Amino acid sequence: EGSAPLSRFPRYAATHATPHGAPIASQRSSELLASIGEAERDALCDSLARRHGEGDRLSCDTTSISSYSEALAQVRRGRNKDRVPLPQTSLAMLVGHGSGMPLHYRKVAGNIADVSTVRALIRDMEPSFAGKVRLVMDRGFWSATNVNAMMREHLKFLMGMPTSLRLFRDAVDAHAGELRGWGNYDPATGLYGMRIAHGWDYEERRPRRGDVVRARRRSYVYLFFDAPGAAEAERELAALLRACASELAAGNRVEAHERYYDEYFEVVRGRPVGRDGAIAAATARAGYFALFSNEVMGPFEALAVYHDKDAIEKRFGDVKGLPGLRTPRVSAEGTLAGKLFVTFVALVLTAWLRRRMHESGLDGDYTLEGLLDEVEAIERHAREGHRPRVCEVTGRQRNIFDRLGYGLPTTS
Repeated sequence: EGSAPLSRFPRYAATHATPHGAPIASQRSSELLASIGEAERDALCDSLARRHGEGDRLSCDTTSISSYSEALAQVRRGRNKDRVPLPQTSLAMLVGHGSGMPLHYRKVAGNIADVSTVRALIRDMEPSFAGKVRLVMDRGFWSATNVNAMMREHLKFLMGMPTSLRLFRDAVDAHAGELRGWGNYDPATGLYGMRIAHGWDYEERRPRRGDVVRARRRSYVYLFFDAPGAAEAERELAALLRACASELAAGNRVEAHERYYDEYFEVVRGRPVGRDGAIAAATARAGYFALFSNEVMGPFEALAVYHDKDAIEKRFGDVKGLPGLRTPRVSAEGTLAGKLFVTFVALVLTAWLRRRMHESGLDGDYTLEGLLDEVEAIERHAREGHRPRVCEVTGRQRNIFDRLGYGLPTTS
């Protein structure tokens, strides 16, 4: 049934053997989902973290989930990826880099920015990860509060750095010439890269004592320059500035461009005039980007780790695709929590199967959906008073089970 809602389960059960052995009505499905609570979630995540997460790097990200109901506590009005205005909640998830396994999740309010989820995730996962935790996050998570929270919990992290930061601008201005030396060039990526030691101004507020602890914590800026990207960035900046100037001249201001109006223009006698110094500085920084971390490594090792975040992108793709959670049709908190739990279990199984397909070479012959379709075609014959038997298995199906390391199905 693919992404069909649970109301279609009776039809699925009529043509498939299930552990329950009988169709489950839609109302009963909702009751079962509502019976799954935080204790079950915490037990599963704890087990996954202890088995797959120790010493692993963890990708952290969020994705929005649209809803047709505004009755849910953490649902807020917004737009989904298709730009359809619907109430939304958000799903935050941790995925292991090496294992590709989903390890932890939590539901957060749909209008909470990504940067607000880190401290809650750290608090949730603290009992589960006994080993060294190393987080990998995109620049949407950047904030001084989040950096301080991770340092306070002694977590190692690597995150993208917004180019609007003074820290980024200072790094480019101070090290651009050194960075573009031939010794910092990497032929494999076509980029220049270097590591810059930095002292982070750490702050920790202690409400009980009513004071603030301040210290300098060792951290690193990994600075990169992309020469072909610089030319493209300059063209994009020029196109943006021309559009902004036209909008200001016509009195047609665009909300998304307000920060560019303030940064790059001033209006003199009703006409937009460019701020030459700001424009020249922005042009000079074109093609540069940076990562920030409290862990020492080579610059291109850091870049490879950061680019390996595709594991969590795949899991979020699975969330929106395979289990059909793009727009869940639920109106009760308990039902949504249960559906998220079942979806997370499905993601764990999906991640394991993707990994086994890769290890066995099956991913060169099948997509995940194609492999499942191939084995789903195996038929079982049942007759009253007799033991069910599996009908003929094709050579392609037999090959799949052999390469995955499983015996052929017999009876069920």
